[in-house]
Amino acid sequence: MPPAPSPSHPTESSPLLSPSTLEAGVPHTTPSPAPSWHFWNRPPFRQVRFAESDQFLSPPAAMHGADDELDQPDRPKRPFYRSEEVMGRWLIYCLLVLVGMILGASFSRHWTRGEGKLGDGPMVPPVWTLPPPTGLPRNDPYLINATSAAVASEDVTCSNLGLDILRNKNGSAVDSAITTTLCIGLLNAFSSGIGGGGFMVVRVPEEHYVPHELLNEIGYEGQLQEGRVVAFDFRETSPEKSEVDMYGTSRAGRAAAQVGGLAVAVPGELRGLEAAHKLYGTLPWEDVVMPVADLAKGWKVSRELAKRLRVYGQFMLSSPAWKAIYAPRGELLVEGEFIQRTNYGKTLEKIAREGAEAFYHGEIAESTVETIKDAGGIMTLNDLKHYKALAYSAIHGTFMSKEVYTTSAPSSGGVLLGLLSVLEPLNITSTGGLRDVLNAHRFIEALKFAFGARSAITDPAFAANRSALEDVHSKQWADDVRAKITDDATHSADYYGLQYDTPIDHGTTHISVADRWGGAASVTSTINLIWGSHVMDPKTGVIFNDEQDDFAVPGAADAFGLWPSPWNYPMPGKKSDHTPVSTEVALKAS
Repeated sequence: MPPAPSPSHPTESSPLLSPSTLEAGVPHTTPSPAPSWHFWNRPPFRQVRFAESDQFLSPPAAMHGADDELDQPDRPKRPFYRSEEVMGRWLIYCLLVLVGMILGASFSRHWTRGEGKLGDGPMVPPVWTLPPPTGLPRNDPYLINATSAAVASEDVTCSNLGLDILRNKNGSAVDSAITTTLCIGLLNAFSSGIGGGGFMVVRVPEEHYVPHELLNEIGYEGQLQEGRVVAFDFRETSPEKSEVDMYGTSRAGRAAAQVGGLAVAVPGELRGLEAAHKLYGTLPWEDVVMPVADLAKGWKVSRELAKRLRVYGQFMLSSPAWKAIYAPRGELLVEGEFIQRTNYGKTLEKIAREGAEAFYHGEIAESTVETIKDAGGIMTLNDLKHYKALAYSAIHGTFMSKEVYTTSAPSSGGVLLGLLSVLEPLNITSTGGLRDVLNAHRFIEALKFAFGARSAITDPAFAANRSALEDVHSKQWADDVRAKITDDATHSADYYGLQYDTPIDHGTTHISVADRWGGAASVTSTINLIWGSHVMDPKTGVIFNDEQDDFAVPGAADAFGLWPSPWNYPMPGKKSDHTPVSTEVALKAS
């Protein structure tokens, strides 16, 4: 059983921000025009590190230092499809990856450029007009077995940092997940960070006592139920001054939702992580944040970061704040070079001592609003002050004798559960898997129906009919969809229920942690497009999201004749829909 939570730490009021200091003391110079560049997003998800038994053994690569090559460790060769049970695990994994990608490309829309104020960022082409990235070589798929604990993230350094929380500090899965998430936001700031938001699913073990008062404090109603699995929604919200047509062709234009201050939604990551820590954090908050603050003093550039800088970082050369970190000698950093984010580290130190409140009130909040305003944004101190993360009982279903827990709208968790219900009776895993042509056809057709259902997803707080959001993961919906799948034909978009077009959402990082007491945490964190809105606070080092790009924009139909979804228009305090989902799969359904 994990130790009881430690008392809250005292606050500290020493000044954090120095008005005119940049990260590496780079002098202010006249910026040169940013060269043309490409704009795409493909989140890495390759490194897996774990601990076994009481000795917490890790595969060889986990023992490497942060500056070592992240080569794939030698492992015994294992067949991809070993059994029906293993096949089921991989099918769930495929669904998580493909439901937000394959059909997103199929139903993507054309882009119409609009004129308007774009803040201080460079003009960029929309994501769907450019060829897909090549990316780095992916590791061969493999399974791991661990009896005590496991940490999986996209970076070996962060996985090991999370593992240290479990192994050496006796922390819980939530403690480890917080450290790992913050670490990814530091090292791979192109995909996530405290300037963004996301979702989290937490399984609380029976032995961990949770007072009813604490549940009320984090906004959870009632007693723990549904396997004691709690979902947290800390998706970014649209600022209070947002308008439905703010990115229309006659206003700021679509590009303003991608780059500049007007693209920034109210960050929620710290509120969500803090709420999860209150529920099932066993270490003091400071102990899970400070390891990342210390790491900000310096590390070596990884292959993945080097690639993101090389392909997508040219805009940094015309910005003193960005250049100070990622091009301190005038050229973008390359793999193996030393990098530090000292101001961001100081920000994390303050948050470690004072809690998430330090981000939403006081000097950090004031600097945030000032930076975003200077970049053409509309966020106010009131937006930050009133942001709240949501906590609720995770929705769940079953698949191949497994319990699947996930997040509800505005994420696509309900769509995932409905999709699994469609697929299970098709017996794909026991009839040749996806190598069979008919199985592959049925799988793709089911994905199309799932994407059609996704087009109606909206923030439940703004839904005219909230029960409709729950219908998508009902058995009746699955039966109806299964009956519509034809084995010898495909159909037009409207056949699959695609009533409206939806924006393609972009980069995320995914983290999974399991601890020795049966607790687990699954996190999806994002700042949306690569490097978010391209807006960084030079005083705090925080890189802000461009989550406003995930809202639909009124104006014109797409290539399929589909109009933007009115359920996903920007409104004050609203959250846009979101395809990637945090999911946990329990062992056996009761």
